[in-house]
Amino acid sequence: MSTSPFDPQDAAIVFDGVTKAFGAHKVLQGLDLVVPKGKCTVIIGRSGTGKSVTLKHAMGLIQPDAGRVTVLGKELGRLKREELQRLRLRFGMVFQNAALFDSLSVYENVAFPLREHEKLTEAETLSRVEAVLAQVGLSFAIQKMPSELSGGMRKRVGLARAIIHTPDILLYDEPTTGLDPILTAQIDELIAATQQNHPAMASVVVSHDMKGAFMVADYIYMLHQGKVVAQGPPEHFKTTDDPLVRQFVEGRLDGPIGVE
Repeated sequence: MSTSPFDPQDAAIVFDGVTKAFGAHKVLQGLDLVVPKGKCTVIIGRSGTGKSVTLKHAMGLIQPDAGRVTVLGKELGRLKREELQRLRLRFGMVFQNAALFDSLSVYENVAFPLREHEKLTEAETLSRVEAVLAQVGLSFAIQKMPSELSGGMRKRVGLARAIIHTPDILLYDEPTTGLDPILTAQIDELIAATQQNHPAMASVVVSHDMKGAFMVADYIYMLHQGKVVAQGPPEHFKTTDDPLVRQFVEGRLDGPIGVE
C-alpha cells in the first residue's frame, strides 16, 4: 500500500500510528492517515471498521491509546482543555441524523453557533443565516420547524449550521444514510459544491456509499480492521485489482472481507 502523497507539515489532520480499543475490542490498530487542506477526503469501509471513531479522535472527543493526532499543527494530546475547546470551534460537523433542535425553527437552528460563539446584532445574524440557507437551497424554509421538513431538507439545514462560521475543517458522518437515491445524489452534489465554494477548507466524509464517494472525493482512504488498507484518488479505486478493494467497491459477498 502506498503512503499518503500529502505533506503532514501542512495538513489539516494527521493520524500517526493511532490505536484505540474499547475493552477487548480493538477498533483502530495503527492508523496512519493525512487529511490535506483544501480538499475533500473520503474514508470508506464496512460498519465497525473505525470510521466514526476516527472522526471523534480528530475532534479530541476520544483520546488514542497510542499514537498521535495532530490538527492544524497542534498535537491534541498536548493541549489543555481550554486550547482543545478553542480548536474545536474551527470544526463544522454534519451529523448522520442532522441533529437539529426540534423545538427551534430553521432560523434558530442555523443561528445557534453564532449565538453561542460570536457577538453579532440580530440583523447581522439574520444576514449570515440567509446567506448559508441560500447556499443549500433552503431560503424559503427559514421560519419552518424541523418537523415540517423532509429528511433531505433536514440534512441541508444541518450543513448550513455547520458552515455558518466558515470552519477550517468540515466533517460529515455518513451524510446520506437513510436517504433515497435521488436525495442521496442531491446531498452529494451539495457536498461537492460546498467544498468548491470554500476552497481553503478541508472536508472529511465518512461513508460506505461508493457512488457518492467517487463523486465528492479528491482522495479516498479505505479502512479495514482498524487500519488503512488502500488509498488514492477515486480513479485508483475504480481501476485497482486489489481483491479487498474490489469486493467492497462492487459489494460482493465472495472475497477476503469476511461476512458476519
